[in-house]
Amino acid sequence: MILAIETATEVCSTALVHKSTLLGERSLREKNIHSERLLLLIDDLLNGSSITTRQLEAIAISIGPGSFTGLRIGLSTAKGLALALEIPIIAVPTLDGIAESYRRSRSTELEENFCAMIDAKRDEAFYAFYSITQDDIILQSDYAIKLKEEIVLEGKSHHSILTQPFINASAIGFLADRKKKEFELSDFLYLEPLYLRDFVATPPKKT
Repeated sequence: MILAIETATEVCSTALVHKSTLLGERSLREKNIHSERLLLLIDDLLNGSSITTRQLEAIAISIGPGSFTGLRIGLSTAKGLALALEIPIIAVPTLDGIAESYRRSRSTELEENFCAMIDAKRDEAFYAFYSITQDDIILQSDYAIKLKEEIVLEGKSHHSILTQPFINASAIGFLADRKKKEFELSDFLYLEPLYLRDFVATPPKKT
């Protein structure tokens, strides 16, 4: 039984996945609510699914790149739960989660090229290229950050799908379930989010 958490984007989401089956999911798409609502969503999900924390075998976390604040909230919550329950963390790259969301939403079984992107502000985006098959996603590049217009040009040259799906915790959970051996960490005390760039504080807007 895997409890999945997604807080790397505007979506605050949690899901329960067991043996490739989604048992439940709770999601909100709203800015700056992760710290207030994540634990409430988890509690509502567990109660609604009649699952206790002692039945959880791992915590899957969307590890980034993405929102600095959202990533810290999600990872600190995952660490707290995993430490209390003495279970491992499965750290899933957020761009992989987006690719998995696309794979699960598409109607074709043909292999496609896909570019996963996350807004990084300042006209930039975090991105990675994938080959999408019927059964899996295959990473074809490094995780990187670049100007959006340059990513679009590169994507078009690779004949990649550029339309982005919404990412929810279920995609993180399904990947964690399928790639547990690749992403699982039993020693996660010093685990940090995958930021890809240093945090740059911006001054508040004048009113």
